[in-house]
Amino acid sequence: MSKLYFILSIHNHQPVGNFEHVLEDAYKNAYLPFLKIFFKHPKLKIVLHYSGNLLQWIDNKHPEASDMIRTLVRDGRAELLSGGFYEPVLSSLPEKDRVMQIKAMNTFIKDKFEYVPKGMWLTERVWEPHMPKSIAEAGIEYLSVDDYHFKLAGLRNEDLFGYHITEEDGHQVKIFPGSEDLRYLIPFKGVDSVISYLSEVHMAGGSPLLTMADDGEKFGMWPETWKHCYEEGWLDRFFSALEENSDWIETTTFSEYQEKFYPAGKVYLPAASYREMGEWTLPPEGALDYEYVLGEMQRLFGDRAKSFLMGGTWRSFFSKYAESNHIHKRMLRISRKAHSAAGKLKVESEKLRVKGSRLKLSTLNSQLSTLYHELWKGQCNDAYWHGIFGGLYLPHLRSSLYRHLLAAESMAEEILGSKGQRVSPQASRRGDKGSKGQKVTEFIEEGDFDCDGFKDICISIGGLTAFLSEDSGALIELSVKKKQINVLDTLTRRPEAYHSKISEAAHHNPGETKTIHERICVKEAGLLDYLVYDNYRRASLLDHFLDYNIKLDDLIKSDYHDKGDFIGSPYDMERIIGKNASGVKLSREGLVSGADMKLEKSVLFRKSEMRVDYLLEGKYNGIFAPEFNLSFLGSPYALVNLGSKSFFIRDKGRHSALHEFYVEDKFLNLTMAFTFDESMELWHYPVETISLSEHGVERLYQGTAFLFMKRLDFNGDKRLGFTIKFGENK
Repeated sequence: MSKLYFILSIHNHQPVGNFEHVLEDAYKNAYLPFLKIFFKHPKLKIVLHYSGNLLQWIDNKHPEASDMIRTLVRDGRAELLSGGFYEPVLSSLPEKDRVMQIKAMNTFIKDKFEYVPKGMWLTERVWEPHMPKSIAEAGIEYLSVDDYHFKLAGLRNEDLFGYHITEEDGHQVKIFPGSEDLRYLIPFKGVDSVISYLSEVHMAGGSPLLTMADDGEKFGMWPETWKHCYEEGWLDRFFSALEENSDWIETTTFSEYQEKFYPAGKVYLPAASYREMGEWTLPPEGALDYEYVLGEMQRLFGDRAKSFLMGGTWRSFFSKYAESNHIHKRMLRISRKAHSAAGKLKVESEKLRVKGSRLKLSTLNSQLSTLYHELWKGQCNDAYWHGIFGGLYLPHLRSSLYRHLLAAESMAEEILGSKGQRVSPQASRRGDKGSKGQKVTEFIEEGDFDCDGFKDICISIGGLTAFLSEDSGALIELSVKKKQINVLDTLTRRPEAYHSKISEAAHHNPGETKTIHERICVKEAGLLDYLVYDNYRRASLLDHFLDYNIKLDDLIKSDYHDKGDFIGSPYDMERIIGKNASGVKLSREGLVSGADMKLEKSVLFRKSEMRVDYLLEGKYNGIFAPEFNLSFLGSPYALVNLGSKSFFIRDKGRHSALHEFYVEDKFLNLTMAFTFDESMELWHYPVETISLSEHGVERLYQGTAFLFMKRLDFNGDKRLGFTIKFGENK
């Protein structure tokens, strides 16, 4: 009797930087109970993937689970998949990091489980045609993507009951199609429905293969699934049904199947991810159009319509979210810097090896490993994008990327020193003696680092790293190296396609277990009141010209008219290199209420200090208000101190006749003190977004907008200035 071959490939992952309690909940509610249930069914085989950081965490915190996985592998019941160690979207990485992350995962699995993986999990199934070369060079022979990828290449369902070969430059890999139908059936529909679907495919004849490759969190961690899978016994019944039908269903692994069967053919897949991801990458209007058109086409063609309609590619998130693009381009530059530093370490290692200096060699190799792993942690995919998961919208995940990337950058700069090779043709570097005799290394680089058409200047001096852009003359990043934090890491309030569904979601019926793609629920009443969108990016050193009668609520609701044309317009930008400080001069000749205005601002950096000086030339009667957007790890509990009083950073308010204030974060042991040359008004309000996660729609604090309001009436020129100093808590 012919058999249907069935691969159950389970992918488990938690983002780098996720909260400890989230990992514990995932382990308790999904990872451990799944393994326990599977152990009760010895006739079955499975494919397991855990991202490297999660596998490390399990091995350290719950070695009993590592032992269970090791037993399954030893007994031939489980195949372990490799992949990028810290779950990066591989196509978005430099090729060196792509190959090295996979090889690091191969080595970890071999050392911990005495198993050599030949297959891998492809993060978010993001495929691009150039990838087979890197994958093959990393020692991987096969992987799975969604059947959607194949359908976009013109294949039909009947062509997808096996695996295919693809190649790049002669480097071959085998690709298995994962079934979208099974992703929606398991575990959300009845066990009988799943078996019936398998039976329909089996009845067509031959020895068909079906693969269900999806997240392990859907078995207990996604909303309502713990009760469904374990209390109500769905998972146990499903495994029992597979065993009971073993006369015609054979569970297998990628490794076993590709050794037993020849490929079904050759295929060249387009750049794609799973179908839903293509929709999420689109702008809000495009996503709503996609959903409507797909619905209309399904009425005509049924589910075949899905293969006729394609959304965007994963890289589109870099054009959709400027914040994601900035982190990604920072990562690329830091990667180049890290590999340059690694090259220097390797030369030194070879010298030590020849001399036989084992202790120093061990220290150097440890430093090299730390450098790579800090870089790779900063490549973890989750905070680079947003769809049904919180991703980019979660401040703790963004701050985690900055933390590890800044750590890698600081290490690389220290290794390279003032005599290293230039990291770009436009880079300059010098080493000066600080006030106490210590060397202060300075890097200044110039170019279009964000690849957005505007020139940027990066200054890394002493304890600070800053990025300034021609676009709006804005300060994009201000990072404190010692604390490994970008204090400007605030997210812009922007429309999302799912915002149109919030009113409908308030009436969600939780009675049926649904996939996270089919459900949306509201976690807080009144969220519609917080749907406010910014008309500019939430950067800093943004130059507003405002009416005297403006109100704080107008700013909060983005319901006001800026009298100037400086935000959203290009500034001239040039470097300033002084003896004790370096910086940037930004200038623009624009209009304020139709009248000419020239604005010049110089931004100078020292070891732990930033100085800003403004020169306004023209005629003006109104408020001039530079804007800073600050975030300290996304915490709403940092304190703002005004001398006699203090308040939480998340509060809103207005304060008059101030010469100074400082922001204090006790967790970071960091203060940021602002001192003004003249008295001014301080206006501040929280920047809050409405975003979607697997648990529902929620309001998230992203940072706080601080506006330094100065009432002016001049005809000629006016100078203003302030200083920012970073230090430890008082």
